Amino acid sequence: MENMMQGNKIRRVAATRMNERSSRSHTIFRIILESKDANQKDGPVHISYLNLMDLAGSERVSLTKAAGNVIRQLSEGKEFISYRDSKLTRLLSQALGGNAKSLIIGNVTLAAEEETRSTPEFAQSTKTVKNKTKVNILSATEETLQGYQNLTRDLETRLKSRQLS
Repeated sequence: MENMMQGNKIRRVAATRMNERSSRSHTIFRIILESKDANQKDGPVHISYLNLMDLAGSERVSLTKAAGNVIRQLSEGKEFISYRDSKLTRLLSQALGGNAKSLIIGNVTLAAEEETRSTPEFAQSTKTVKNKTKVNILSATEETLQGYQNLTRDLETRLKSRQLS
């Protein structure tokens, strides 16, 4: 929770005509869950990811063209999906058409009539996306590699945060 609170502190918010404190940036909080049979020292590890996201007005596809393109391509069953067109779509690649079960909650309010009208349209467009789910299991060798990759990512994040300070 401390990491989430820290991230929320540096999140960009600003006043708009309709809201005195509106998020102006996307937020993705990723929780990685690893489980292992306690009776098997070198047994496989099951990995799950929980992504909690606020896409800051993304229901207006015109504002997030890359995400809109990915959702359209997935809905139409295209062979090539342009996940690499933005950082956001790269981060969401598993949630959108990948190895995930996804739930989208659209926030609506009478105070933002135009956004409220487009929210159900956005949700409807994501409804036709078909994900390909499977159980994520790492062997002991993969687990070691994954551990090093996680450590590298963690160290890179720490280094970047110190450079920003």
